[in-house]
Order: sequence, then C-alpha cells, then structure tokens
Amino acid sequence: MDVLQIVVAFWLSTWFMILIRTWSIIARLVDTYEITLLQRYRVSHFLIYAISLVIIAPALWQVVVSDIKRKQYVLSYVNALRKKK
Repeated sequence: MDVLQIVVAFWLSTWFMILIRTWSIIARLVDTYEITLLQRYRVSHFLIYAISLVIIAPALWQVVVSDIKRKQYVLSYVNALRKKK
C-alpha cells in the first residue's frame, strides 16, 4: 500500500504544481493574443485543461522542475490554440 500512496501523491502534486505554474501564464497569453472563444468560455477552458492535466501529469513532470520546459510547454500550448483550421 505504501507504493500506491507514493504514486498517487506524486501524481496529484505534479498535477497541482503544473496547474498553478502554467494557468496564469496561459490565461494572460490568451488575453494578449485575443483568442475570443477562450476568452468567452474561460471557466470551461480551465475545467477542460485541469481535467486533461490529471491524465497527462506524470509525463509533464519536467514542467514543474524547469522554467525552460515550462516556457516551451506554455508557448506550444497557446500556439496550438491560435492555429486556425
């Protein structure tokens, strides 16, 4: 049972730290680039982002540790949102 507690603690703490360290920057860049759909549905965007991070949090542990990786992640995320299809 100890291993499971350690894995869950790592997963949740990674998720929380990624969410805290990236969301404010993403929200500011969404306002800067005037992505109107995301500005209009800010709460929905936050909920979808938070839920998706729960799934992929262990793969993004470097975003928590490194500022360079965080910058790369945030910029690639916002640039993917800006693309028009």
